[in-house]
Amino acid sequence: MTRKVFTNTRERWRQHNVNTAFAELRKLIPTHPPEKKLSKNEILRLAMRYITFLVTLLEKQQGEGAAAAHSPAALLTLITGNMQNLRSDRAWTSDSDPQSPGSSSDSTESW
Repeated sequence: MTRKVFTNTRERWRQHNVNTAFAELRKLIPTHPPEKKLSKNEILRLAMRYITFLVTLLEKQQGEGAAAAHSPAALLTLITGNMQNLRSDRAWTSDSDPQSPGSSSDSTESW
């Protein structure tokens, strides 16, 4: 019985962290209206489209010669690093996160 309670608590903690990460990602994705409720699937699909849009925009602005330096993988690394900086700038950094107890349809919006 104790093991089941422990497992349930750990799963609730994990799910809370996943939901928090989706909420953070959702804030970074432009939609109209901005407060539109999106499913996790929609958030991921829109994030991928937005990253692709940003990569394309960078390639067009910097010309084809510099496009290789801004591949989707390189841009994703840059974005990930910047998201870590954003987390450290906010009051809810990982230090304030609770400790682990144990260790709809696609949007047709285009950018």
